[in-house]
Amino acid sequence: MRRWLAFLIAVLVARSVCPEVYDEYAVKAAYLYNFAKFVEWPSGTFSNHDAPLVICIAGDNPFGDTLAAISNKNVDSHPVEVRIISLTARLDQCHVVFIGRADQEQFKTVLLKLARLPVLTVSDINGFAQAGGMIELFKTEQRIRFNISIQATHRANLKLSSQLLKLATIVD
Repeated sequence: MRRWLAFLIAVLVARSVCPEVYDEYAVKAAYLYNFAKFVEWPSGTFSNHDAPLVICIAGDNPFGDTLAAISNKNVDSHPVEVRIISLTARLDQCHVVFIGRADQEQFKTVLLKLARLPVLTVSDINGFAQAGGMIELFKTEQRIRFNISIQATHRANLKLSSQLLKLATIVD
């Protein structure tokens, strides 16, 4: 419960501190960090107990400087490392991959590369969760909400917390 309260506070703070241009992506950056807290990766995903948890922004980076807020935080004993990488890079070295709307034409190719790997896929592309992605962020009534594909997370052998699932719209 404390984690969830911290999550909500982080989202509210991110919304109130950042300029309007980055407001949406400051909230989305907080979501990326907090999603990682509510995922259970299969054993062997991390080389050791303090190996970094790598959040990758694949392709175009819509976040600007807002990702600095989550760099060097921890998820359990894992320091968070944020990487901006190309869509053709080794995405299998990431634990979370975000694909932005600017890369809408290529996201299905990325999902195919990551199929069945323990990598949480997140995007703000419309229809992402229905197309095989795991978490789709969308804006409605001036709020950021999210859809989750349980089937996609199961294929990747990722377990999502029931607390996270309660807040999402399940698409399958």
